[in-house]
Amino acid sequence: MISMSSKKVTGIVVVVVLVSAFGMLLAGEWAPSIGYVGLFRYLLIAAGFVLFAFSFVGFAILLVSIAQERKGGARADFGATAVKLAREIARFVVACIAYVGSGFVALAVIVAFGEGDPTPVRLLKLLVVLAACIGVVVLYRIYRKKHPVSFDMLGKAGVAVLFVLLTMFGFAAGAFQARDAAIDLLHGPQTDLCWLAEVEENRATGRYSGFSQDTIEMTFETLDEREIHISVAESDRSGLADVANAEGVVWLTYFPESGVYISAEPGMDDYLAAGGR
Repeated sequence: MISMSSKKVTGIVVVVVLVSAFGMLLAGEWAPSIGYVGLFRYLLIAAGFVLFAFSFVGFAILLVSIAQERKGGARADFGATAVKLAREIARFVVACIAYVGSGFVALAVIVAFGEGDPTPVRLLKLLVVLAACIGVVVLYRIYRKKHPVSFDMLGKAGVAVLFVLLTMFGFAAGAFQARDAAIDLLHGPQTDLCWLAEVEENRATGRYSGFSQDTIEMTFETLDEREIHISVAESDRSGLADVANAEGVVWLTYFPESGVYISAEPGMDDYLAAGGR
């Protein structure tokens, strides 16, 4: 049995992790948004989300442990409680992937199929993916029939379910942020000849507007009608002077996955020579 002091230490660690997550997200929000530093900003925010996820796991373990003690009227084995809760969370996540994940994949391929020509090859691919999704659900259901599980702890402390969802959100948000930045770091920046099609200024509003920056959202279009979406913090507006000086027609250097702006050079002559309007 783990002592009460161990729980206090765990609680302190969880609070420290949570505060660190807030600090990373805040630092990432107010960090420069241009160039490689802007890419590092993405990684900082991703790390903040992941730390949030870990803090939620810690809070869930502590809350369920306390709930068990109060209900049983005696001190519970903290280690056993943590292990049991971790197993139930893992099983819950697997069930979500099997049922909800398969449903999302099936819906996505159906939508994608409807956006193109219904050729026999695309229809065959659609049927294969749908069959695979159905197969995953059926096989998982059969497996659970033979190996039933219960979610006693999650049932006794329903708040733990909320923490599970928040944990999944934290990991997912961090993974998406880190994925974009990692791909851009791996492949490096890209340069395209394009023109500025749209500019939108997003102003932070509400009670917590002081914790987030205003942003400038720009959409560029290339000669082959591709759209490039760039986001720059208001504090870095001066870094866009080259775009304004070139009248919006530029050789744009940027990170394509994360939409981080690097630089721009005049491209009007090249644009007109290539048949741009």
